[in-house]
Amino acid sequence: MHYLKRNTKYSILAFLIIVLSITISISFLAKTEVYFSLYDNPQKEIIKNINQAQAFINIAMYTFTDQEIALSLAKAQNRGIQVRVYLDRSQIESTYSVSRLLVQEGLKVRISTNNYIMHHKFAIIDNRLLLTGSYNWTLAANNKNNENLMVIDDPEVITRYQNQFEKLWLEKYNVERTRQLFQKAKVNFPLTPLNPSDLKNKTIYINTASPEELTKILQISEPLAKKIIILREELGGFKDPQDLLQLPELTNLEWEEWEEEGIKINIE
Repeated sequence: MHYLKRNTKYSILAFLIIVLSITISISFLAKTEVYFSLYDNPQKEIIKNINQAQAFINIAMYTFTDQEIALSLAKAQNRGIQVRVYLDRSQIESTYSVSRLLVQEGLKVRISTNNYIMHHKFAIIDNRLLLTGSYNWTLAANNKNNENLMVIDDPEVITRYQNQFEKLWLEKYNVERTRQLFQKAKVNFPLTPLNPSDLKNKTIYINTASPEELTKILQISEPLAKKIIILREELGGFKDPQDLLQLPELTNLEWEEWEEEGIKINIE
C-alpha cells in the first residue's frame, strides 16, 4: 500500500512537470516582432497582416486617419472578413479621420462611451495575432513621429485583449454617438431585423451545410467555412451549435451578431 501511495505521488509530480514544461514551451514559442516608425515602416506590416486575415479583425484605435489602411480593411471585408472598428469619440468630427469612410464602405464601426479618452491602439486578427503599441493608424505615426508597433502571437496575451475588446464592443458602445457618425457619413444607421418573415431564410443546419451556405448565411469568409467543415468531419458531426466555438476564429462576438440578425443555427 505504501508503495502504491508513493507511486501515485510520483505520477502526479511527473504529470505536473509535464504540464509545466508544455506551458513553458508555449511561452518560449510565442514571438513578438517590433517595428519602429521612421525605420521599419509599421504601416506596411499592418496592411500585410490585414491582407492575411482569414476570419476577423477587431480594432480599437484612438486616432485613425490612414486611408491606405482603411481601404485594406474594406478589401478584407469584401472577401468575407468580419471587421469591427471601435473608435474614440473625437473621430466623429475629426477632419482627417477615416471613420466616415469606414462607415460608407459598410464596415462595422462603434464609438466609445468614454467621456474622456479611449486611448487604446490595438488590433486582433483571427485570435492569432495582436498588433499594439504607441502607433496610431495615421500617416504622421508612420512618417513623422517616433512610434512603435508590436506584433504578438502569444495566445494568453491575445485572449486578454480579445476579452477587453468584447467588453468595449458590447458594453461600452455609445449608440447616439455612433448614430451621429453615421449621419455625418450620410449612411442609414443599421437596425436589427425585426420582421419575422425576414428570419425564415436565416436558419442553417451546420451538419449538412455546404461551404457556400456557411459563407452566405453566417456571413463568414471562405477559409473559415472550410475550417468549420474540417472540424465537423473531425468531430463526426456537431452535437451542439456551441461546438463551433472550438474554432478560435469564432468568438462570442460572432455568436452575438448571429443572434441579433436572427440567424438560427441547428444541428439537424
